[in-house]
Amino acid sequence: MTEYVFRPLRSGVRSRLFSGRYTLTRGETPRTVALGTPDKLVAVKRLRDIIVQKQREEEGLVTPAPLREAAAAQLTTLLAEFVADLNGRKRSPKHARDTATRCGRILRETGWNRLRDIRADEFVKWRSTLALSAKTTREYQAAFNSFLNWLVRLDRLMVNPLGKLDAVAIRGKQVRLSRSFSMAELVRLYGVAPAERRLVYQTLTYTGQRMSEVRALVWGDLFLGDVRPHVLFRPETMKDADKRALPLHPGLAAELRAAKPEGVRDDAPVFKSFPDLKTLKRDLAKAGIDRMDATGRRVHFHSFRKTFQTLGATHGINQRAAQEMLGHSDANLTAKVYTDVAALGLHAEIVKLPWLTAESGDALIHSLSSDLPRRETRFKTLCLELLSFSQSLKFEDVTELESSFKWRARRDSNPRPPA
Repeated sequence: MTEYVFRPLRSGVRSRLFSGRYTLTRGETPRTVALGTPDKLVAVKRLRDIIVQKQREEEGLVTPAPLREAAAAQLTTLLAEFVADLNGRKRSPKHARDTATRCGRILRETGWNRLRDIRADEFVKWRSTLALSAKTTREYQAAFNSFLNWLVRLDRLMVNPLGKLDAVAIRGKQVRLSRSFSMAELVRLYGVAPAERRLVYQTLTYTGQRMSEVRALVWGDLFLGDVRPHVLFRPETMKDADKRALPLHPGLAAELRAAKPEGVRDDAPVFKSFPDLKTLKRDLAKAGIDRMDATGRRVHFHSFRKTFQTLGATHGINQRAAQEMLGHSDANLTAKVYTDVAALGLHAEIVKLPWLTAESGDALIHSLSSDLPRRETRFKTLCLELLSFSQSLKFEDVTELESSFKWRARRDSNPRPPA
């Protein structure tokens, strides 16, 4: 075991105060500590006390100093340190604020002051009193768990007392089920909104980003050149604290280019006034768009983000590209949550199944024994598919589409005789 005191040499000058160097086991890297005294005898005693304390801690005879200090500290003090660390790690300011708010509420309403007060059963009782959605309740638990896990990582807490609690299940318990806009609804919404508000709605639709992220855009984030126009979302404005560069639709780039004031500063906000939910509701009512459909799904600001993915899935945007643009780490989130399945025209697929009832036996046998009914079924299916996707096929109107069907029917019923 190594144990000695010395006065460090810094830049050729010998320090006035003593430091100590020691090891507890053979082969261990020596540890150096400042002893803060010019008296050698005092320095020797202080080093000896440090060594004895460390040996007792490693043998489990006494609690390590970080644990003792944390146990004596107020939880509000420890929480403030945690939030300061979140800000120091350049996490999203909103994430740090939300974490502080949620953890602070838990401490106030449970009456916990010290680490020893935290008990899993008391947290479960408190959680059961929350009149909040399952998702929000889950976020409260996640925020407090992140605080306790941070203390464990810093060796200020032996184990997270809430670590064994199950998270709140949120599948199927969403309070605000959302839907995407149809293309016809978007056209009507754009038609009733003033120019600046319409540009907000278009930017939300064609970038697929969150309301707070679009609202934080400044002109310096936009690159509106004719070649590859794009927008750069800064890390401090993003939920995942990661910068994201997105291509701009040529139509949106043209609208933004026309709206950009001459000589505007790069740090000036793109949208001087951003609509709130109350304003959106007024525009929806003016456009004749029901906020809630028959199944209870609503349209709100997040619906623009969902619409972006739904339109992308309808018109062939690669799912991996959509996942990247939406900033999802999980492909299932893009495919299952942000794709509005009800708007994908899947009815054209389901009609391919034969309709079976108790009385359909003879008809089914007849269809299987004859080639003509099968041809008629395939033709009807084709008609339904074309009708469903007529907008994407760019027919001028349904009349023209119907005439093309009639021409096909005449051609199939009167085949050209062989030469």
